[in-house]
Amino acid sequence: MVAQRLRTVLRSLTAAAFALLLFLPAGPDTARAADSTADSTAGAAAAPELLLGQSTRGAWDDFHTFGQNADGGSVYYELRAGDWVNPAHRAYATLLAEQGKTLQVGISWKDNPPGFEGGDENAKAARSRAVTAELAAGGHTASLDRLLAFTEAHPRARFKLRLDYEVSSFYHCTDAGCSSYKNAFNRLAGYLDSRSGAHNLEYVFHPVRGEFEAMYPGDAAVDWMGVSVFAHELCLPLYDRGPLYNGTPPQSYDVAAKQCRNAYIGTDAHGNPAAVWRNFDHDANVLKLLKFARDHGKPVVLSEAGLMNFTADGSSTDGLEQQAGDLWVKRLFSLMNYRGPIPNLPGTHDLSGVIRSVAYINLDFRYGWDGIDDGSFDFPPDTTWFVDGRLSRYGAAKASFCQGLAANGFTARCR
Repeated sequence: MVAQRLRTVLRSLTAAAFALLLFLPAGPDTARAADSTADSTAGAAAAPELLLGQSTRGAWDDFHTFGQNADGGSVYYELRAGDWVNPAHRAYATLLAEQGKTLQVGISWKDNPPGFEGGDENAKAARSRAVTAELAAGGHTASLDRLLAFTEAHPRARFKLRLDYEVSSFYHCTDAGCSSYKNAFNRLAGYLDSRSGAHNLEYVFHPVRGEFEAMYPGDAAVDWMGVSVFAHELCLPLYDRGPLYNGTPPQSYDVAAKQCRNAYIGTDAHGNPAAVWRNFDHDANVLKLLKFARDHGKPVVLSEAGLMNFTADGSSTDGLEQQAGDLWVKRLFSLMNYRGPIPNLPGTHDLSGVIRSVAYINLDFRYGWDGIDDGSFDFPPDTTWFVDGRLSRYGAAKASFCQGLAANGFTARCR
């Protein structure tokens, strides 16, 4: 609790500083960095978390048909509305918070920016970038009042707040150094902490894979680094009116092995640095993000993780999903224990223990993002999201998931 209050003071000071220096890039704070490293070290001794879902309690209910003791779940809150995305998100958040669980909350503005009145994706992104700059200048804080009231009303719960999710330069940066997002992240964290009497808030920096370093808000504000893990992040092909690979076969993807092809910096027969090609189960940018998080003393949450469509198989998902789903689960847990080379870098790296939280979505995406069977499919059968991602539907994948929970020391287990 003392450490949390110290972070509150530091973030409040950071927010005050930004009121005077709004457009300077955020930099690391030595005291906060040391405090964060201590928290990360302490967290490394604790069991990793299993969070479920992204919208409704359906993910929670499905897991608990065969498992128990999940740590929490994931939902979304919309800046434009100043409220949960819909009543199902609020209801799921309430269910978890009343049990004192962990809630990952995506505070979203890029998908529905305040003030956006219509237009194409470029117009929406332009408005999202403008909103990011307005947040950095202290705007839109009233939209967080309902969320703050909720966190205060549930002091036993823990809240991992994603200050937008899958952030990118396209949606969040108004300048080459991305001071807009860095300042917005710091300003939001300082504002929320200064008004939190429960001291139960932590802040997640969740970038797209390739932009984590350029957009990093600094050690002073970030508690967790987040990353999405679907198919390409685990070097598996997905199906969207045909197979899509993470790389171009055969140069940078091994189709037969279902692995990425990358080079790392090894040595030749004379001991000189040389490119060494090999297959990988994990995307290069994901491995580099884990290394970056480790080097900055930050634990990682897999903020969005789930199966995708692996084959065009009509109106069912009992084709390649049964086999590919099992391979996906095994690679997910192997990422938690990765030791080896990283593409384009020298040496070998121990990234085990960096991932401390996993949000498995566990919904039937065929019916849309809420996974609710309303009698009709929301996605065409031959596209990316036409997949039933519920673990209860896949024998081998479920067994591997249960084994992974036990082997990695999760409190959540299968019965």
